[in-house]
Amino acid sequence: MTNKTIETIEPLETSQPRVFYGYILVAYSFSIGFLASSFFLHSRGIFFPLWMDEFGVDRTQLSLVVTLTLFTGSCLAPIIGNLLDRLSIRLISTLGACWMATGYLLLQQVDSFAGFAVIMIGFQGVAWGTLGPLAQTKLMVNWFTRNRGMAIGVAIMGISVAGVVMPLAATFLAETLGWRDTYALYSALLLLLVVPATLYLVRQAPADLGLGADGDAPLIQPTSQPSAPQNQIQVYREFLTSREFWTVVLTFGMMNGVYSAMITHLPSYLSMDLDFSLYDAAHALGVSGACAILGKIVFGWLMDHFNAKVTVMLTVLAYFCAMLILMTFADYTAILIASGLFGLAFGAMIPVRSVLLSRLFGVTKFSRVNGLLAFFLAPATFWTVIAGYVADHHGYVTIFQIWALAFLVAGAITLMIQFPNQDLTD
Repeated sequence: MTNKTIETIEPLETSQPRVFYGYILVAYSFSIGFLASSFFLHSRGIFFPLWMDEFGVDRTQLSLVVTLTLFTGSCLAPIIGNLLDRLSIRLISTLGACWMATGYLLLQQVDSFAGFAVIMIGFQGVAWGTLGPLAQTKLMVNWFTRNRGMAIGVAIMGISVAGVVMPLAATFLAETLGWRDTYALYSALLLLLVVPATLYLVRQAPADLGLGADGDAPLIQPTSQPSAPQNQIQVYREFLTSREFWTVVLTFGMMNGVYSAMITHLPSYLSMDLDFSLYDAAHALGVSGACAILGKIVFGWLMDHFNAKVTVMLTVLAYFCAMLILMTFADYTAILIASGLFGLAFGAMIPVRSVLLSRLFGVTKFSRVNGLLAFFLAPATFWTVIAGYVADHHGYVTIFQIWALAFLVAGAITLMIQFPNQDLTD
């Protein structure tokens, strides 16, 4: 037998700041998620009937525009993910915010449904990946290891807080400013708040400030011969030939996109089919957003401290129970309960998925595999237009039944596969 010298990574003897800078970035990501999701994700359901009336289109046509906007973002996710792993997050998010703001300003001039569609797809669809969860989860994965699930959950909680606040706010803005001037206001917020905050606050990784992940002391890396870096083709071949990657695709494929379709159509379902007011619909969306906040915290914590497979199953169960309620009851209390369960499950999706991917493929490849996953989940964005078509021809209860079946399939897949409870790769 030969003796081997075991190299260890030791902490540097440096003084640490009183407040870990990663927590500042959590607050930044929370705020950016709140603003960016407010502009489209949590406003479009309120503006949906207004767009239908102004452009003279039905639910299916307008749902197709929303779907293609989301689909464009998903298809571009591998490209944006590649850039986020290789270039400055600060640069990419700044350019994305300026691009999104430009599109919102152009909405002031649009006078046709075709022009509206081009702007939404070309600007909102392209820019969302640079500001939304794809960028913010990358920032959290870079800055946290031990507390990664909780950090991601809190960072993207701003999206859910917007779900509580923005339906009512968007209703008020639509009635006072109109949807066009509301988007001019959104553009101003991007240029005056998001761009300066990104330029001033964002740092790529703890090492940029001489820090370690989670607020720990920075580590002295062992002096050993580094392995040859993989080229881009090798990296993506690794993902595409990985059983674990396809496991995540199958598990989340059935659940992806349903929440987006739900918050797009719920105001129409309540106001046009059940004769509730838009404010009633806004309150239901608010309940969903509030429970999504709870979902991000609870499921982020569970991913850090509990069995991953059970955590995923709890997510599926919440989704399925929400559909059972909507299929069975039409009273407002039941709708609020279903909205809450739906929000709880949606809140779990990004923390659970992000932690799984970071455990399987490591920090340096995280945005690339996350972007590739978004690409393969892109067909789920068509749930929005499918829901619009089914609602126009068969009613919303039928789409609730279809979604319930999808969640049953997701649950069956989850029962058959394994999920890592700790990092498998570095």
